[in-house]
Amino acid sequence: MRRQLARLGRSWALRLAAPGNLFQPWNDTCDDRYPDVFDFLARHLPAGDDVHVLSFGCSTGEEVFSLRRALPAAHLKGIDISRGNVAECRRRLHRLDEHRIEFVRAGSVGAEPDGCYDAVLCMAVFRHGSLAEVGAGGRCDHLLAFDAFAESIAELVRCLKPGGFLVVEHSNFRVADTAAADQLDVVLRRPLDGSDRRTPIFGADNRRLPPSGEHVDLIFRKSPPAPARDGRPSR
Repeated sequence: MRRQLARLGRSWALRLAAPGNLFQPWNDTCDDRYPDVFDFLARHLPAGDDVHVLSFGCSTGEEVFSLRRALPAAHLKGIDISRGNVAECRRRLHRLDEHRIEFVRAGSVGAEPDGCYDAVLCMAVFRHGSLAEVGAGGRCDHLLAFDAFAESIAELVRCLKPGGFLVVEHSNFRVADTAAADQLDVVLRRPLDGSDRRTPIFGADNRRLPPSGEHVDLIFRKSPPAPARDGRPSR
């Protein structure tokens, strides 16, 4: 109960502070929340210690620590916009004999090098719970804006190695609508479920889209650079 109250307090503090590039103001999370994703990465990423995985919007670290069980040798990094969340992550990490996990406070990956990650996870980050409320209206840009989402996706794709995986779950926008989608191939879809009704989808014009389709694009692979005419990869 104490931990839940602390998490709620950090959420309200974050909403009041309203830092730039804030998407999801709530910290709801749990251990092993996305077992299908963790299993996919365990099966498709190399097993060595040269694998680097980013949890973007890591909240209080449950996703990162769950990833450690799925990827025991990988280097894991959690980024979160909340100072309180990152402090909690570091307190939890301090209790472990673990040197391949780090947590950083940031609202973007602007400081991350190009092509440095084998996988990037954005789980329930690009959404705002209030958009599912009755009477929320047909637009989203009073809470979230598509342009900010598209810019963030472009930056996350920049940080991926060619062949690396981008995972976007429970988003109020579609990766397919962004310019960065040209660099991505969908490699895993999942069937729509009840949770998707609580995550309405909005288009590039920030207007709500009618429900459509039976599946959600979940995991994307970054395409390798196209070869130039001389046979060398283009940059």
